[in-house]
Amino acid sequence: MIIRSCTALLCSAAVPAALVAQATEAGRGALRPYVHVFLAYGVTWVLIALWVWMIARRMKRLAARESAGPATDGGG
Repeated sequence: MIIRSCTALLCSAAVPAALVAQATEAGRGALRPYVHVFLAYGVTWVLIALWVWMIARRMKRLAARESAGPATDGGG
């Protein structure tokens, strides 16, 4: 599930780059001044995907710890 979500996010981040690559002869370079915006958009989506992945990992660890039962710390 998470891999599919990350793949979808990465593909959606690649869309602006594809639009820049498909510029026609008349509009060649029309989006060039906005390349930094597209790059920032893509980096932001990658960071969000990593953040969601880290949260999912922590939740799995917490669920495994809870299913193991109560912890015994040996204290009185």
